[in-house]
Amino acid sequence: MVITLLVVAHTAGCIPDHTDDGHSDTDETSQRLLVSRTTDQITLEDTQTVEWGDASFVLNFYRNKAYTCGLSGDYTFMVVEPANNPGVEAPLWIYQHGGGYGWFDEDQVYQTVKDLTMDTWNHEETFDDFINKHLLYNTVDRDGELMSSTLTRRIQEGYRVVFASLCDHDNYSGIGTPYPNNPNPNGGERQVNGLQASMAMVDYTVANYPTSQVFAHGTSAGSIGVWALSQAYIEEGIYLTAAVADSWTYTPRVFDLFDALVGQEGYVFNGGDLRTDGMDKIGFDYGGLGYHPIAKINDGFTEVPHMFIIGEKDPGCGGTRGGILEPIPEAEAEGLGNCAWQYDELITTINNQPNSPHIFDLHTGDHVETNRNHPVNDRVDAFLSEIWGTNPPSVFR
Repeated sequence: MVITLLVVAHTAGCIPDHTDDGHSDTDETSQRLLVSRTTDQITLEDTQTVEWGDASFVLNFYRNKAYTCGLSGDYTFMVVEPANNPGVEAPLWIYQHGGGYGWFDEDQVYQTVKDLTMDTWNHEETFDDFINKHLLYNTVDRDGELMSSTLTRRIQEGYRVVFASLCDHDNYSGIGTPYPNNPNPNGGERQVNGLQASMAMVDYTVANYPTSQVFAHGTSAGSIGVWALSQAYIEEGIYLTAAVADSWTYTPRVFDLFDALVGQEGYVFNGGDLRTDGMDKIGFDYGGLGYHPIAKINDGFTEVPHMFIIGEKDPGCGGTRGGILEPIPEAEAEGLGNCAWQYDELITTINNQPNSPHIFDLHTGDHVETNRNHPVNDRVDAFLSEIWGTNPPSVFR
């Protein structure tokens, strides 16, 4: 895909000073999702003003030197200002992009999604990466035509959008624990910082840009990320307005699918042990501590409406793309496809919650349809319309 942008300005602007929130480590961190982070080392690195159709957008690129990526560089993020109106008060749309998941095993072999390596998502994401791989790739089709994706629609509606990094390849879930088995050719101990860096990014953005409501949208790996983000903020008494999690959500059955299908043609993972090495990387036991969606919703969680989206053809849950994978015996016994089986308990949990604000959208499509022209985007709009109809308060005030 070749997209040509008219670069009107390429300057490093100034953002007001940010005061750190003062979060600190506690002995409870191992049992509760309490995330220490800092914004003190966030700096504005570059600014571009681009013309897109009849609209002008200011894009600001930041680096947080407090958090290094898995192998090289630092965590970065990009803020896209509302069209023709930088600095206006606006709802914030947090976008955490996809990229799979990976970990080093005890032999320092990187286990990850097929066609990826340890170098795919363990290095700093550049300004051009954010623009081309995440902003344009998810809003413009391969013919250069504007797609009616969820991200496109939010931009058109005047949201401010902030794009997060996935440079520890950790589903945006790391809380600062050591990066297990990381050979790190650049020297020094590495940490897994995805959740820390994402929260620091949000803290900084809402402190330095006029912000009202705050929404989180994750695709693939980012789907797990937005759940972690919402839960960590809840521990501090902060409730995001809503979250849209497209194409990957943690349920206990993810391990059963992995064990049954790993290495098979059509399944995304080719090797490794997700139950041990894979989960050890995160440094926080979401399953054992009851922080996954089934457990939380069963306990009455309603504060942050979540829309979970899964396509039945999604290879991430052993879907039937190309007719390659058959249902595993457990799914077949219940008359379900692999994806429906993996998420069946979550679907039932939402359906059984009285007046649940949560939605599970199991559609017949493929992976990450919110980033394409697909009917699920209309259902995302309907979900958001219901939330706006409640006159949601500003989040960080």
